[in-house]
Amino acid sequence: MQTGRAGQALSLLNGIIIFVFAATLILIPEAYWWLGLAAFISSLIGCAVFASYKLSPRVFTGDDYKLVVALVFFGSVWWWSVLADDSLPLLARDGVHHLYLWPFLAAFFLLALRTFTPSPYWLWWGVCCGALGSGMIAIYERVIIGVGRASNGINAIPFGNLSLLTGALSVVASIYWLQQRKTYSFGFALLAVCAAFFGFLASLLSGTRGGWVAIPFLTALMLSATTNLISSKVRNVALLLITIFVIFIIAYPASGIWLRLVAIFDDIYQYFINNNADTSLGTRFEFWRAGWIMFIENPILGIGEGGIQERLESLVAHEIASDRGMTVPQLHSDIIDTLARRGLLGVISLLLLYVGFASAFAKKALHANDNVRSRLLAISGLMVIIGFFDFGLSQAMFRDLRGFSGFLGFSVAVWGCLGYKTQAQPVSTAPRRTAFLR
Repeated sequence: MQTGRAGQALSLLNGIIIFVFAATLILIPEAYWWLGLAAFISSLIGCAVFASYKLSPRVFTGDDYKLVVALVFFGSVWWWSVLADDSLPLLARDGVHHLYLWPFLAAFFLLALRTFTPSPYWLWWGVCCGALGSGMIAIYERVIIGVGRASNGINAIPFGNLSLLTGALSVVASIYWLQQRKTYSFGFALLAVCAAFFGFLASLLSGTRGGWVAIPFLTALMLSATTNLISSKVRNVALLLITIFVIFIIAYPASGIWLRLVAIFDDIYQYFINNNADTSLGTRFEFWRAGWIMFIENPILGIGEGGIQERLESLVAHEIASDRGMTVPQLHSDIIDTLARRGLLGVISLLLLYVGFASAFAKKALHANDNVRSRLLAISGLMVIIGFFDFGLSQAMFRDLRGFSGFLGFSVAVWGCLGYKTQAQPVSTAPRRTAFLR
């Protein structure tokens, strides 16, 4: 089915969709909508081709079904909350959206990718283009225009978080190309390294402090990706260069990063000592406290999709919560926001989504053994899940159009690429080590 003309055409189409999605998610604010529509159309065509076979081949694994169930369960709980409350998800500055339907589309596209699997190169080129573009935009906005935080006209927080993630994935892309040890591979690897630096730079210039907490975890995964591929000497030199680069950017006065870091301690002091919630962290503390109050009121099912704003206004009116930032229809934490809206049932569906993808990627990484390409893809999938889990601790990424589509798109794309036919062949690393790798 994959080798037929229709199968090859659909695999190519899916690859192009993944490439354009990864490359434009940060760069073009409305690209997520068109790519979602393209994924839906591709899935419909793939379903028709699959159904045309009299004896349908067994292409799905138990993990595929588990991920589909996790996506459908998460979307169903959210959809039920929308129907019960008769209120669509409201996003700041973007109005109402049918976000609860996106997990169903992601599940549909996941099955399409596992049936007509694109080459992982589409993913790697996409994340590198996205990281390079985000870095250029950040430099333009901070250096030429002189804005306070790079954001590309969306929101500085998801802009910085997604830039950091694409930068980290670009590092894995460089390793993916490097392990092939072909003449052109070193040029591609160098380009990926440059993309990683641009992605990290965009994150720093966005001033998104919450996302920086994920850096140690992403770094640990990146180091595990180099096992038996790059010598400890090369890894240590790379870490040293990255550390020097980060310190330089932080210390550079015009970047404003050092002031953002110092402000963390002042915000904490103002909130807990001076009872002043009129700061960035203070606002988050108030949101989290208000969200916990809402959860206690209805711990099983939550107060509903549309009850957040009304309840926030009530808490402010009774002086139970501060009014700073209470016009924002999200609670600056995916877990707390879900607890308040959909209670324990919603949080269980959210955690199952995280755990389902994380366990599937971890299983692939552990069982890859000498299959270097599969292991690198699986580790990149873990980066996506761990990165978004961390991002969601201080920002409701699932209440952001680019954030939610980024989680669904990257996790599904990586899982789909793991089914590519060349991934089934182990890649030996020992016989052809170059001087650079030694």
